[in-house]
Amino acid sequence: MRLSTYFQQVQALDKLILLLCSCYLLVDACNGFLLNQFGRSFGLSALYKVLMLMLMLASLSQRTGKAFLLFPALFVLLLPGAFYSWLQLGGSLAADLGLILKLISPLIAFYYLLSLAQLDKDFALTSLHRIFVLNYLIVLVNFILGALGYGYTSYLPQQHLTQVDLGSKGFFNAANELSVVLLVLSAWLLQYYWQQQKLIFLAVAATSVWCASLMLTKTGLLGSLILVLLIPLMPWLIRLNWARLALAMVLLFASAALVIWQAPLLLSQLGLAEKLQHIYQQQGLLGVLLSSRDKYAAEIWQVVSFYYSDAHRLFGVGLIGVSEHLWKFWAESDPFDLYIFYGVAGLIFFSWIFIGFIAQNLRLCRLFSSDLAATLVLLNLLLLMVSCIAGHVISSGMLWPVWGFINAAALIHCQSQAKPTETELAHVTQ
Repeated sequence: MRLSTYFQQVQALDKLILLLCSCYLLVDACNGFLLNQFGRSFGLSALYKVLMLMLMLASLSQRTGKAFLLFPALFVLLLPGAFYSWLQLGGSLAADLGLILKLISPLIAFYYLLSLAQLDKDFALTSLHRIFVLNYLIVLVNFILGALGYGYTSYLPQQHLTQVDLGSKGFFNAANELSVVLLVLSAWLLQYYWQQQKLIFLAVAATSVWCASLMLTKTGLLGSLILVLLIPLMPWLIRLNWARLALAMVLLFASAALVIWQAPLLLSQLGLAEKLQHIYQQQGLLGVLLSSRDKYAAEIWQVVSFYYSDAHRLFGVGLIGVSEHLWKFWAESDPFDLYIFYGVAGLIFFSWIFIGFIAQNLRLCRLFSSDLAATLVLLNLLLLMVSCIAGHVISSGMLWPVWGFINAAALIHCQSQAKPTETELAHVTQ
């Protein structure tokens, strides 16, 4: 009887977690609506996601104690430099504790879905698909409202531009984070429906590119186009021989040449030409790519080098240490920011999570010839590039549930197929 009661409680808890995950982006949009209308969001989104995380951790603690112990260990690894800054400066460590929680959140989502799959793999994958469909529809409705003139513009009005209302992000507040969320949601749906229903694939492809063109971020535009063009080729690409590889390289260079040739026309149609031309004239190609992030990084490095010792910087100075001296304390390049905030440990964590996800999916490609895993190699490489030049990927409050889930999904899907050996599969999960 006790065992039966335990499983009923776990099942009820999991259903609640999955329900919360199914509409978490709606809460983000409501948060942005409140901020837009009343100037305050009342912390609605943060409270909602903390609840999601606490419930996931509660479920994990009941099923996989070893994975559960990883998370406090990561806090111990990342916090010492920020803690020392707090001892020196006083104030509050809340911002650093919140940021570290965001950093480890994708891993919590990843291990939670794996633990759910231990009970029922088909239920875990079906639930994940429902989460992605519902959240994609929420994003799509948000962009429809944005196209009708509601919500925020993607870029603030600037005196040197004749067009003041440039881009729309609806009621979501962070355009960069919304861009990467769109990429992750689109990657799953594009890969899924390319295998299942080609007409729905075309609908997802068209709406994804439309949403990205409405938002007018480089991440969204280029990333969406890359996913739409390359995901249908994944079954072919993972079986490349030398002849196919040569043909793929020719097609890639031809496509890049075509995009470069038509870029002025495309950008003028989207409304970005004037903005990018001004940036190019002022800062060159590097300015177009980095949007002044190199200048922010140089200023932060100069300040941190002046106020803190070499030994302190090796452990990081924390958000608390940078915000004490600068109002713009993010350079918006994740590896740089994590090194400044949490030192060598922050840089190791950044490398570990990206290399871990990419290496896992490469192994799944080799062992299972998995189209989904191949898509995730492409997606994670895109996110790695965005993380380095635009930031707010690994620390995104919007991205972590779907990013953790999608990387767990490839492993679960391959586990449900014919397995090479138990030893090889165990090696993939390490």
